[in-house]
Amino acid sequence: MIELLNVNKEYQEQHALDHLSLTINDGELFVLVGPSGSGKTTLLKTINRLVVPTSGQVKIDGKDVADVDLQQLRRRIGYVLQTGALFPNMTVAENASVQLDNLKWPAEKKHERIAELMTEVGLDPDHFLDRMPSELSGGEAQRVGIVRALAAKPGLVLMDESFSALDPVSRRQLQQIVINLHRDLDSTIVFVTHDMHEALRLADRIAVVYNGKLQQVGTPTEILTEPANAFVSSFFADEQQTDQLLGQVLAAGFGRPAKPNEPGTKMVKGQSIFEWATALQKSQIDQVIVDDTALSDHDLIDYLASLETEGDHH
Repeated sequence: MIELLNVNKEYQEQHALDHLSLTINDGELFVLVGPSGSGKTTLLKTINRLVVPTSGQVKIDGKDVADVDLQQLRRRIGYVLQTGALFPNMTVAENASVQLDNLKWPAEKKHERIAELMTEVGLDPDHFLDRMPSELSGGEAQRVGIVRALAAKPGLVLMDESFSALDPVSRRQLQQIVINLHRDLDSTIVFVTHDMHEALRLADRIAVVYNGKLQQVGTPTEILTEPANAFVSSFFADEQQTDQLLGQVLAAGFGRPAKPNEPGTKMVKGQSIFEWATALQKSQIDQVIVDDTALSDHDLIDYLASLETEGDHH
C-alpha cells in the first residue's frame, strides 16, 4: 500500500502539491490524471524520492520512504519514463538487464527473464536483443523500457506519461500490453497521463489532480457518472459525449451475472463500446465478460438504442 499523508511541495512559494492525501492499494492499476502542470508527475516522483516533499509523508507498506536507503528503495520500484530513455551505447539486452546486473543475477537466469518479458511485450528476443536503440522505433524502445522496469520483478511500477510521444496505433498497443501485464503480474502500477481516454481505459481507479490538489478519486465509471465537481465534469466531458465505456453500460444495468468459466472475450470497464463491437466481430462467441458480468450482442444494440432515446429527450 502507498500512502501520501498531507504531502506539500513548494517551488518558490508556489504549491506544486497542496497538502494532498491519497491511498493506493496493493495490486491496483492506479492512474493519476490532470492537465499539464497539475502536479501529477510531482506526486508520482515523491514515491521514489525523485522529489522530496516540503512537508508531509510518503509511505510504502507502512514505512516512510524518507527513512529507507535510497538505493534499496529504487531497486524495489520499476520506472518507465516518457521515452524509452535507453542508453544509446548499449544493446537492447544490456539496456533491459541493467537492474538485474545490479542485483548480480547469473547470466543464464538473466537471459531467460529478459527473453520472457520481450515475448510478453511483443518483441522477438532473437531479433531484438542484439540491436542498438538507434535501430528501434519509438514504440519498440518504449517496450524495451517496460521490460527493463519489470525485469527485477518489482512490486511497484511507476509510469510517467509513458506513451504520450507515440503515434496512436503504438499507443493503443502499449496500453493493451500494460493491461495484460498488470493482469498477469502481481504488481501495483501507478500511471501518469494527461489523456482522459488513456486514464479511463487503463485504470482500476483514477485520481484527478488540478493545481496540486486532489479533486476526486474513483473508478472510471464513478468519475464519469458521479463527477465530484465542475472541474472533473468538464475535464471528462468529451469522453462522456464521444466514447461510451463498458463501465457505463454496466452502470446503466445492462448484462447479466456470468457463470463460472463461462466463455466470452475478457474486457475491462475502461474499454469503449467500439472495442466491444470489434471484439464481437472478431470472436466466434457473441458475448464479452466484464468483471463478473456477461454482455451480449443484444445488450450492445439495446444500449445504443437507449443512448439514441436519451438524445431525443434532449
